[in-house]
Amino acid sequence: MDAFTRAYTDLDRAIDEVQSLPDIWPATTRNGTLDAEIVHCTSLVLHEWIANLHQHAEFHTDPWVEVTLSLEEHRVCCSVRDNSEGFALTDHFPGEDDEMEAFPERGMGLLIIETCTDDLSYTTTDDGLQHFDFTIPADHDPWMNTLF
Repeated sequence: MDAFTRAYTDLDRAIDEVQSLPDIWPATTRNGTLDAEIVHCTSLVLHEWIANLHQHAEFHTDPWVEVTLSLEEHRVCCSVRDNSEGFALTDHFPGEDDEMEAFPERGMGLLIIETCTDDLSYTTTDDGLQHFDFTIPADHDPWMNTLF
């Protein structure tokens, strides 16, 4: 399947579009359609990531975000590039010894992202862009990774 790529300068529009991902990305494999739950997890991760960019990221110029999705060997592969200043992603995950509220009012977005994905990375590229990558295997069960 060909990659699905969209670029945005309006982060509100980006959030709206990734919420409708199941309608705009025909995620098909050689063996048929990708499970709707995996597409939903992909949409959820993208929504959380772009919402965090919208709320917290510093942009010194007009925001720019590019989302690329593809299917490779029964897994969704996603890349999000943006022109924000970035942040230290791992500093925002709780440590093993940290106590968490059962359902805190805010701050669950990165935990949702971590739970829904198999692999994730966040780096700054040589050209100064931020690059967030994640994969979700076709047989991924995010409930197996939940904290509750």
